Amino acid sequence: MLRSPLTTSGPRAARILSLLIGLAGLLSAGLVSHAEAKSTQLVELGAKNIETLKPNCGKDFSRDCTVEGKVTAFQSLSPLSPGRNFVVPFNGKLVTWSISLANPTRVDIDTDKDGETDYPAQLPAFNGFFGAPSKAGIAILRQVEKRKKNGPRFKLVRKSPVEILNPYFGTKVTFALEKPLNVYEGNVVALVIPTWVPALWKPKACNGTVYGDLNPDACNRARESYTWRGSRVPQDDPATCNLADADGNPTEQLEKTAPQTRVDSTRRYGCYYGGNVLLYSALIVGR
Repeated sequence: MLRSPLTTSGPRAARILSLLIGLAGLLSAGLVSHAEAKSTQLVELGAKNIETLKPNCGKDFSRDCTVEGKVTAFQSLSPLSPGRNFVVPFNGKLVTWSISLANPTRVDIDTDKDGETDYPAQLPAFNGFFGAPSKAGIAILRQVEKRKKNGPRFKLVRKSPVEILNPYFGTKVTFALEKPLNVYEGNVVALVIPTWVPALWKPKACNGTVYGDLNPDACNRARESYTWRGSRVPQDDPATCNLADADGNPTEQLEKTAPQTRVDSTRRYGCYYGGNVLLYSALIVGR
């Protein structure tokens, strides 16, 4: 199990604490000598995403409240991290993972005090939609089939325990693995979401209005630049990847969707989403 997660308030503190935990774990396990530690390869996949972007939801109503749930997913593209964001660059061990969480509202909010609800309570809504509590973990995927019509297939080869996230809402939290996960060059580090997580960034340009996106051109650019792939398969039309329709009603996809969680299972990742970022990261230490 994961123990004593570190709640950090700044990117520099998060990186330093993550590096210390990762190296200390490897040193104590005898996997890296003190002399070798100085030359050990280190990379934190997704670090710039969670350092730069803030998750939607909470009391900042300038951006639409958006979360994700019931899926295993990985960020594919982000201008903040050139290349394929969560593809492991060298053989090593995943020693910590981090996630940036919003603090969803618990009660309805009447901003202009006219007796009318302007912003419905977020936490109860998502609990009802996806289940409770908020939970997530990490999975290591290996691609076993190249891109086909309905998306590539991935085998889940290793995973971390799942963590309950409610106690860490409103923070960036880092979890240190007691048993680091072996990773190999080309593996993909994915976020496993059994219920839901308030860890999704979506730009203001993509806020919904009665006329469509608030800024269609900027939102379209975001959809091309920020993309992620999930363990779902569309039914002929890509729109069937959505969990709710334009009116917020659950779709058939929500009834069928579930994260990939079983080791050695294979799943097609056919749903490709644009215009948002999953705010998680993973620290890899080379062997």
